Amino acid sequence: MNKDIEISRQRVSRRRALALGGTISLGGLIAACGGNSGTTTSATAVASTTTTATPGDAVTALLAKAPQCVMSKEETQGPYWFDVDSIRSDIREDRPGTTLQVAMRVQDNSQCNVDGSIGAVNNAVVEIWHCDAGGVYSGFESGSVSANGGGGGGTPPAGGMGEPPSGGGMGQPPAGGGGGMGGSGETSDGSYSVGDSEATTTDDGTYLRGAQTTDTNGIAQFTTIFPGWYMGRTTHIHVKVHIDKKTVLTTQTFFDESLLNAVYATSPYSEHTGRESNTTNASDGIFDETGIMTVEKQSDGTYLAVINLGIDT
Repeated sequence: MNKDIEISRQRVSRRRALALGGTISLGGLIAACGGNSGTTTSATAVASTTTTATPGDAVTALLAKAPQCVMSKEETQGPYWFDVDSIRSDIREDRPGTTLQVAMRVQDNSQCNVDGSIGAVNNAVVEIWHCDAGGVYSGFESGSVSANGGGGGGTPPAGGMGEPPSGGGMGQPPAGGGGGMGGSGETSDGSYSVGDSEATTTDDGTYLRGAQTTDTNGIAQFTTIFPGWYMGRTTHIHVKVHIDKKTVLTTQTFFDESLLNAVYATSPYSEHTGRESNTTNASDGIFDETGIMTVEKQSDGTYLAVINLGIDT
């Protein structure tokens, strides 16, 4: 495993993450934006959740190129979700990897039109989580083992990597939506999610997890790193959309294979070999083309990835 990845995993815990700039409560964010919450937060904290966002013109232009008014497919939340309850746009903490700017627009398909000019859902909470460049999820490092005889790569908690609940088809969420693998009997009870089944974590890491509220255009933005991969799954980002603390969509987003090949040829991803064996889009039982993100490389070498998330409100 790349040494930078190994070292970085040793540095950040959930307790430390709570003290990092850019992590504030949903109530604090709404209050700072003029909402009627009764909770206050500092201007500095609010600024730190937004300063890394890609300029709006670039985001909206790329969203216009992406498929519009397409109902997002419900997918299993997988074995690695827990309620991190963290409103922040920069979720990297100190993960090494290629910078990825993510913009997701939530659209109400009952109102959406073909150019996306109406139907945007504001004040929804978009939550994302994904593995690091070595294929490991925060909160589950001690349960991960190498796919290549060293650190990095990984296997999930008991229950299997990304497999559906018993009796369900591959990639299908449990009844009621929003449930998932690795359930501990505990359920979420945070500022934006209540009642979703959580996995039991093995450590207190929180990197590459967080949530943002959508703006008046229905857009939530994140700064992260390009996700890595692990055996049995193609590269993906997990997504939940919450409205009034209820999960209205649980899905996964994906990337074009040519882009994956380009990113994974660079460090630190190139240290994690063997992806071609069974971790491509074509070999993945959960992959769905409607979840492919529209991506453009920016002049500074980072990537901007966008998707329109269609929901039925």
